[in-house]
Amino acid sequence: MNTVSFTLNGELTELEIYPDESLLDTLRERCGIISTKNGCSPQGQCGCCLVLVDGKPRTSCATATEKIAGRDIITLEGLSGDERRLLSEAFVAAAGLQCGFCIPGFALRTKALLEKNPTPSRPEIAKAIDAHLCRCTGYKKIIDAVELVSKARLGEITLQPGTDGHVGQSLARFQGLATVLGDRPYVDDLKADGMLHGAVVLSAYARAKVVKIDTSKAEALAGVVKVATYQDVPGERWYGLIYADWEGYIAEGEETRCVGDVIASVAAVDLQTARLAASLVEVEYEVLEPTLDPAESIKAGARQVNPKKPNRLSTTAFTRGDVDKALASSAHTVTGTWQTQRIEHLFLEPESSLAVPRGTGLHLYSQGQGVFDDRRQVASFLGLQPEEIFVELVANGGGFGGKEDMTVQPHAALLCFLTKRPVKLTLSREESVRVHPKRHPITMTFTVGCDADGRLTAVKARLLGDTGAYASVGGKVLERAAGHACGPYRVDNVGIEAIAAYTNNPPCGAMRGFGANQANFAIEGCLDLLAEKVGLDGWELRWRNAIDVGDTLSTGQILEKSVGLKKTLLAVKDGYL
Repeated sequence: MNTVSFTLNGELTELEIYPDESLLDTLRERCGIISTKNGCSPQGQCGCCLVLVDGKPRTSCATATEKIAGRDIITLEGLSGDERRLLSEAFVAAAGLQCGFCIPGFALRTKALLEKNPTPSRPEIAKAIDAHLCRCTGYKKIIDAVELVSKARLGEITLQPGTDGHVGQSLARFQGLATVLGDRPYVDDLKADGMLHGAVVLSAYARAKVVKIDTSKAEALAGVVKVATYQDVPGERWYGLIYADWEGYIAEGEETRCVGDVIASVAAVDLQTARLAASLVEVEYEVLEPTLDPAESIKAGARQVNPKKPNRLSTTAFTRGDVDKALASSAHTVTGTWQTQRIEHLFLEPESSLAVPRGTGLHLYSQGQGVFDDRRQVASFLGLQPEEIFVELVANGGGFGGKEDMTVQPHAALLCFLTKRPVKLTLSREESVRVHPKRHPITMTFTVGCDADGRLTAVKARLLGDTGAYASVGGKVLERAAGHACGPYRVDNVGIEAIAAYTNNPPCGAMRGFGANQANFAIEGCLDLLAEKVGLDGWELRWRNAIDVGDTLSTGQILEKSVGLKKTLLAVKDGYL
């Protein structure tokens, strides 16, 4: 341990730190500062951990604490009451926050900008915040908020962050003022008496046989309280939202199925020790050839990826009319294959969970998207009754569907259950990307026909989605993609098949749009090609086929009321390209 001293928010601070400790870890773990958030440590790419060092903005996750000896550090906690009020009220008044995880960084950047340039233009504001990421707002309202702070500082306006709540008025975001300042805690900001810190060991390979797990070096490290493996799970090691096909810990003699598989977990007295101990766990692998192509996965005789389910996780198929006959008699047809990519949700807050002993069970603080799903799965994992697990949802820093599945909840819960002490486990950004499900990549082959006037006659499509190593909600996503394959258009003859297939890629699950986005990409591409063949512009072709009240969708659903497509098309007609 090394000793370092610096001034933090006006007070001289002297601490013992690890040689490679980041300023972010020092501030959060040793100084109780929670306005600096950990979004990407140690990459310094998201701006959530911003501090002022001698008045200049710096990402604390990419700054070694030993390098700031004797320097002056300011965080949002150290600003004056008036500065904090102006910043928080302006961001709330402009609706410049949603999940809010990234906003403390933006707020402190605003302070630094306005000290240097009290009246910045919008382009100057945009340039100043360019080093920050926000997954929720689209940045426009953040720029609006910075403008409000500037005007309020000069006395040009009086901020009004809330309303009296009458019908038709927008209410201020719940806990918005505290969120802007970083005072409303996320899971990783929580602490408990006697709390241990957790870390996980992930598979080094997408597919490999785990020959041996050696935890002896990790267990011998001072400060390590427990190293857990498959042998320590008292209940059912397999869990899942719909199918219990996701293994909490991979056992010796078993195969890993993706690079997000957990081999072991560690509980230690502090974060640095837990991470170091995790790196000391030695795993002997027999590396095997992974299945990465869903088309290969569903071929006859293909190796089974997941022992709980066949490689073809699900098939959704439906027909209306005679699609082949309709295509054969169509004036125009187009055929093509469209492929979408695996997409990361990029919520700014990595997964985190805190488990605290409670009676015969535990109290689990979760950032997940379904507390009862978490409770059911964690209870089974620990061999407990659901009523012995109390799950409390802590408002998260973005989810977008990517936090529906369990990630660290069972591992934090197990370490707590085994040690009888509170355990908090937070993933790094790299670990997060490896572990949680993504948007499905789907390969879609479409044939679409129309008559001489451009009215659709038939849609025939086959969709193959890569659901990765675990089911998550993959079957439902491909079912939704199938249901949206004809888009918002009238089609009397339809033949759709959508398949979700297992591979050794990272799992895929829920993400905003839930399969409709991918199908929309393909059908809209087909309409553009048809418009060229018919000699119509794309707007006119869509107008002629737009669904309306009384029409029947490809799935058989009759639209009885409230169909807004034609109004939408009219609204964009003048600007349509």
